[in-house]
Amino acid sequence: MTTPTVTRKMNFGRSLAVQQHLLTFTANMTSAAQLQDGVLTARFIGEFSAGKTRLLSELFGEQIPAPLLPVSSLERQTRLPLEITYGDTPELVLVKRTDDHSTATFIKAFTHFPERNELHHYDPMHHRLRLTVKEPRLILPEGDGFNEIKCPRRLFLIDTPGWNSGDDEIAELSAKSSMTGMHNLAIIYVCQAARLDGATNATHLSDFMKALADAEFLGQTKLMVVITSCPDAESARLEQRAKNLALRLWQEMDGDEDRLELDIFCVDFKDPPAQDLQRFRDRFWNCLLSPLGDTRPALDINLWATAFRQWPKEWDINEPLLNSLQLLDRANDLLGKARLNGEFVAKMNMHRLLGYDAAQMREKVLSTWLRQLATDIQTLDEWKIPTLAEQHPLAQWWLHYWQVELEQLIGPVRRFFQTAKHTIKRLTPDIEDLRLHLDQHLEAPYDGARSSLDASFACLLNGLPALLEEAGVEKRVATLLSLSLLQTRYEDYYFHHRKEFATGQ
Repeated sequence: MTTPTVTRKMNFGRSLAVQQHLLTFTANMTSAAQLQDGVLTARFIGEFSAGKTRLLSELFGEQIPAPLLPVSSLERQTRLPLEITYGDTPELVLVKRTDDHSTATFIKAFTHFPERNELHHYDPMHHRLRLTVKEPRLILPEGDGFNEIKCPRRLFLIDTPGWNSGDDEIAELSAKSSMTGMHNLAIIYVCQAARLDGATNATHLSDFMKALADAEFLGQTKLMVVITSCPDAESARLEQRAKNLALRLWQEMDGDEDRLELDIFCVDFKDPPAQDLQRFRDRFWNCLLSPLGDTRPALDINLWATAFRQWPKEWDINEPLLNSLQLLDRANDLLGKARLNGEFVAKMNMHRLLGYDAAQMREKVLSTWLRQLATDIQTLDEWKIPTLAEQHPLAQWWLHYWQVELEQLIGPVRRFFQTAKHTIKRLTPDIEDLRLHLDQHLEAPYDGARSSLDASFACLLNGLPALLEEAGVEKRVATLLSLSLLQTRYEDYYFHHRKEFATGQ
């Protein structure tokens, strides 16, 4: 019997970050397109105190205000299902909603996660708590796959009451009633490492696997197993144990192994390094959304064309784009003049400075250099990176991608000219060889500045004039965002293979 393998992908940090910013932009644009509830769900199931609440907390992080999220000690009191979906602002409300396809009726809002006595008179079969967060991956731009009308819809993550939770009647219902929905994207089974082989867990898991075999999924049957409180030393063994257990139970249900898509996560949320936590989040979302195909935001030009045309004039990005290109052109021009025929200050030497004191010497060298650059001190100091207004739909993408990449281009150039000015201001008459002295101080930062302008982002900037000839703003933006993802994908790939490139392998 073969077991499914867990794919180990390279950590494409830069392109994943850009993808997240594109999703944020998608959410901003989609929100204006009358976002509707969908029927597609992903349920979190497992034994009481298995770590489902902690998992959700770590998955969303600071996107959920602490008062709105249940803590493990209160889980026994959350007798209502908790559905998490997209909203412009974090909000926790009580809704009447019998089924995943039922229209939600608002009842009341909470400023804190309610305790059991606040909800005891609400029927868990007809009421739910709804938590909204501004997580763009909870938006399905092309719909949920079950409705013929294609429009943006919400995806729901549903935290079900844990089994073995005392007198919670909903937690003791059959798996078909509570653990799977009618339209499933995936089922997330959460189990504490120490309880993986427990008798109670085995009984409920067997019941659950029967329901899983009969459940309807968007694609093939998809099960994600998250083993919590799992030490690193035990992760490989428990991962294999979980695979074997799931496959054995699946085959006992006469399930075809090829119909089961299985992903295993072994995690320990006790003081995880930030990088490990982000890697877990990225992999979790990629696995969860994989049945939807390409999880990058699908820029529906027809859907958004009207919204683009309604942008106020101050949101036009042509000017900041052109300003960015002008910065690059100016950097190339000044660096080309900063060293002529191998000299930083052409035709200037100590012989021509005989009789000058330190102040006169510095003024003479600086003025000669500025004439060589065809600029002045004030202009030389101007390297302002263009910004977008905070309320602009592209603000996050611009701030965390465009400005960062542009700074990586221009920063070394700006620092070279700062170093050059500082070096000139410290010249003294006792220097024996002016050219050698300048070379020793300026050659390395000059080469670094030159090298920075050969980056892939510079190629993107050089393509802006052709891009801006496109008449439709929606097409310009779509192309620009696609190029940004392509550029960072290339940078990530180059970073992971830099050693091979360096050796020519």
